[in-house]
Amino acid sequence: MELTIQRNTNGIDWGEVKSLLLRTDMATYPAQLHQKAFENSAKVVFVFHGDILIGCGRLLSDFAYQSVIYDVAVDSHSQGKGIGKMIMNHLLEGEEDKNVLLYATPGKEEFYHKFGFLPSKTGMCRFINRESAKERGFID
Repeated sequence: MELTIQRNTNGIDWGEVKSLLLRTDMATYPAQLHQKAFENSAKVVFVFHGDILIGCGRLLSDFAYQSVIYDVAVDSHSQGKGIGKMIMNHLLEGEEDKNVLLYATPGKEEFYHKFGFLPSKTGMCRFINRESAKERGFID
């Protein structure tokens, strides 16, 4: 599989980002909000197979001791081929001296365990859309 890795937001089709997140059962917003979120992130990664976006992820940081990973998504047809690992390795590079938090889609926890992530006993969330968060299994 011939892959192209892009580590900036130049020329990204934000409708395709929204579509990828939607296909992977992740939260979606208007395309321009995804653009704003990715452009305001400390790190981004996009993975293409030819011209097709098949993976993405982003990391926010205070550049001191805390970082958060969001929007790690790999198209279902491309999962199991090391693409998610590639995205996570890029996002975690240089973050060894920081606490790193992330949201995991229910059922994907084992994938993140491979990178040293553990469930948190003190994590709390305030979701804009509680019903959607309940339906997706993030809260009871």
